[in-house]
Amino acid sequence: MQKFALSLALSLFVTLGAGCSVPELPSWSIFPKEIPATDVDLSIEHDIWLEQTSLNPLEKLSKQPTRLVSITEWSPNDHVAFDWSETYDRETAASVEARTEAERATGVGEEANVPEAVFETISLKGSYQSDALDDGQRILLPSEWEQQAIDLSGGPNTIIWLSKKQYDELAATRHTHLAIGMFDAGLQTAANAADAVKGFIAKIQGNDNGGSITDQDVTEIVASAEWGTYTLEWQGNKVKVQTIQAENKFATYTILANPENPLILEVELKAWAYGTEALGMLSDELEISGYSVTAIVSP
Repeated sequence: MQKFALSLALSLFVTLGAGCSVPELPSWSIFPKEIPATDVDLSIEHDIWLEQTSLNPLEKLSKQPTRLVSITEWSPNDHVAFDWSETYDRETAASVEARTEAERATGVGEEANVPEAVFETISLKGSYQSDALDDGQRILLPSEWEQQAIDLSGGPNTIIWLSKKQYDELAATRHTHLAIGMFDAGLQTAANAADAVKGFIAKIQGNDNGGSITDQDVTEIVASAEWGTYTLEWQGNKVKVQTIQAENKFATYTILANPENPLILEVELKAWAYGTEALGMLSDELEISGYSVTAIVSP
């Protein structure tokens, strides 16, 4: 009987399978479609959505603000102009103070009477333009963007793109130099401070070999020998694109492998690489954060 049932099941499988084909996955499948990185162009009226990621690893546990970058002018390897905006809810300073005081006033074993958090809506906006996409040398992280119209023309800043010169160097030799925005001096100070701390620890541990601490080159980045991939939304579809992965001591950069649009898709700052003292110095003096591009769509 069992043999008959098995034979019947196999017959039905063959009969039904003969006239059927494997169904195609719907366009909204969770599996991203691989597309050439060169397909991701930035003609006028494209929107880039990105999320900021804090240098503080503890803040990564909470959702970060999402920023909209609306391209208004785009000429590959030449110039770019865009408007940006960001809206999010933030707890008011008075609310934070009230809830903190309520917690401090609660004794051991007592139930805290902490008031509900009160939020305010924060709206930010500005615009940027640059003509350095050919041979620029530095980028400007979104956390440093100012709330006004900024024209960077005539300078070395490519905002969130590599310049053609940098991309060509990275693709051909795996090395290039990339400065970060307005706080290069802060990074150099942090690097030197970190080395100074290491030297001090070596001395008190009796491991000092008498060598001198030299300045580090904080702008050189080195690319991985293998291509990488990155997943994002492109024109309403979840896609996977080829990337160049590059890094130095302080950050990792994921760059779209498109010589006409070398958009830096993600900047991940390496918090612990700065050293505790240097990180504290940066936290006090500079509010910096990385970011990741989540979508590029037509508005």
